[in-house]
Amino acid sequence: MNRAVQFDVTEPAQERQIAEDWLDRFNDALERADQADLEDLLAPDGYWRDLLAHQWDFRALKGPHVIASTLIAEGRAKGVRDYRLHLDYSAPKFMTRSGRKVIEVFVDFVTALGTGSALVRLEKSQDGAYRAWGLMTSLQSLNAFPEAIGRHRPERVAVRAEGENWVDRLEQDRNFDTEEPEALVVGAGHSGLMIAARLKAMGVRTLVIESLPRVGDIWRNRYHTLQLHNEIDTIDFPYVSYPQTWPTYVPKDMYAAWMEFYALAMELPVWTSVRFMGAQRDEAAGNWTVRLSTPDGAERIVRPKHVVMATGGVSGRKKIPSLPGLDQFAGTVAHSADVRPTDEYRGKRAIVVGTSTSGHDIALELYQRGCDVTMVQRSPTTVVNIDPANLIYALYKEGRPIDEIDVVAIANDFDATIASYRDFARIVSEMDKDLLADLEKVGFRTHAGYLGGGYFANYIHRGGGYYLNVGASEYIVDGRIKLIQNERITTYEPDGARLDNGALLKADVVVLATGYHNQEVDIREYFGDAVADKVGMVWGWDEGGEIRRAWRPTGQEGLWIQLGGVPQSRTYSKLLALQIVAELRHLK
Repeated sequence: MNRAVQFDVTEPAQERQIAEDWLDRFNDALERADQADLEDLLAPDGYWRDLLAHQWDFRALKGPHVIASTLIAEGRAKGVRDYRLHLDYSAPKFMTRSGRKVIEVFVDFVTALGTGSALVRLEKSQDGAYRAWGLMTSLQSLNAFPEAIGRHRPERVAVRAEGENWVDRLEQDRNFDTEEPEALVVGAGHSGLMIAARLKAMGVRTLVIESLPRVGDIWRNRYHTLQLHNEIDTIDFPYVSYPQTWPTYVPKDMYAAWMEFYALAMELPVWTSVRFMGAQRDEAAGNWTVRLSTPDGAERIVRPKHVVMATGGVSGRKKIPSLPGLDQFAGTVAHSADVRPTDEYRGKRAIVVGTSTSGHDIALELYQRGCDVTMVQRSPTTVVNIDPANLIYALYKEGRPIDEIDVVAIANDFDATIASYRDFARIVSEMDKDLLADLEKVGFRTHAGYLGGGYFANYIHRGGGYYLNVGASEYIVDGRIKLIQNERITTYEPDGARLDNGALLKADVVVLATGYHNQEVDIREYFGDAVADKVGMVWGWDEGGEIRRAWRPTGQEGLWIQLGGVPQSRTYSKLLALQIVAELRHLK
C-alpha cells in the first residue's frame, strides 16, 4: 500500500504540510511495526545515520529494507517514538543538499532515556511522492542527567560550609583531596575544554590536566602573526559565544586568552604544568590508575573511571621525517611548531620542508622578517583562498541557532558527505582558478583533494595536505618565496641542500613543516601495546564511513578520544559526554 505523501509543490507554505504528513505516516508505521509502509516512506537510495539514539555508537545504514527493519526493531527496544517538528529550529524548507533538491525538516523525538534531534530530507520521487532520502537521528539529552542549563541551571552557587563563596568552592573542587575524578581529560586545548564543560554540565566530576603552564599556551607559543583560519561564527564553545566586537579572524593570543577565560567561566578544575605519564586499567574495579607528574616533580596517582585523550586537534606529536644527510646539517633544524620567527632571522637563509598550512604560514612570516626562504614541496597540496574556503561554513552566517546548524553538520552519511565536498570543491576551484593556474605555472603541484572533495576531505582523511591561502601563495607565484620539489634534493650537507644538478642550496635553518602523528602514537606510549592494539587507527574514515575512534567507543572500555577542529569538537563533545554519563550512571 502506497502511503507516501504526494503533493505538487508550488508554494513554500506547503513544505510544512508535506513534512507533517510524512511524519504522521512515519509515526503510524513505526507504531504498527508495518515494515512495508515504512519502506515506502524511504527513497530507494536513501540512508539513515544514527548517533546514539538507537544504539551506543555512530552508524549509517543504506536502503529501505534494512533501514525500516532496524528502525522498527531498535526503536521498540529503545523506546524511540513521537517524531515531531522541532519547535525551536527552522521550519521545513526546500534546500539543495549534496546536489539534490530536498525539503529539510528538523525533528525532535523521545526515547526511553531522553530526547533526540533528527533531520529528515524529503525528496520528490518520479511518482510524485515525497520520500526520505536522508534521515539522521541523534540522542541529545538524558532525562535523569540533563545539562545544567536553561531551566535546569542552579539557582545559587552551592558551597559546603557557612561563610564560603564561589572562589572557595572552586579551590576545593580543583584539589580532589577527598574524592577521585570520575573522568580525566588529558589536554586543555579547545577539545579538552569542550568535553570537560559538557561533562561538568551533566554532573560528572571532571579533572583536566595540561602540560603547559597556562591554559591557552598551546596558542600563545605559536608563531607571532598567527590568526585562526576559521571565521568567528563557526568557533563558538559550548554554552557561550564571543564578544560581538571581536574580529572575524581571531589572533592567536586573543584566542588563548579566551580559552583561559572559558576554563574559569565554566568552573573547570584544570591542573597546569602536569604531565600524563601513563595509565593501567583495573578491569575488576572499573577504573584507571593514572600516573601524573606534578610541577614540583612529584608523582600523583588518580583513579578515574574514564580517561579522555584530548591531546591535539587531530594529532599530537610532531612528525620528524628522515631526510638524507640532515643530521650533517650545521645550521638549525626545527619543527614548525617550535619556530618563532623574529628579527634575528633577518638576512638568514631558510629551507621550509612541507607545503601544507604550517609550511606556508612559516614561510610567509620568515620572509616578512627578512629571511631568504625556499619551500620544499614533497607532495601535491590542495590550495584554497581563505574566503572561499570558509564558504563551507556558510550556514553559520545565516543567523540561525548554532545548535541547529550543528545538527545539519552531522546529518550526512559518507556518500552524502563526499558528494557535498565535491560540489563545494568544484565551486571554490572555479573561484580560485586564476590562483591555481599561476601556482602551476611556477611548478607548484596542486591537488583536488581526497576523492575530489577538496581541502575538507583532505582534513578528514589525513588531517592535512592543504593550505588556506592568506597571502603566501602570491609570494610563491611572484618568486619572493622560492620553490623546489623534494625529489630535486639529493642530500643535505653542513651548508645546505645538494640539488640533483650539483648546485648547493645554502641555508642557515631548516624548518620541518611536516605535520604530526595521529593519536595512536600517544595511546601506545601511555597505555601500552595491548590497549593500542584494541584501539587501532585514529582519524580518517573507517569502512563504515565514520571517523575512526573519535568521540565514540575506542575498543577499550573507559578510554575515549576527543579531537577535531572547533566545530567538530563542539558538536561531538555532547555525544561523547552522553556516552560517558550513560556508562557512569549505568544507563547502558
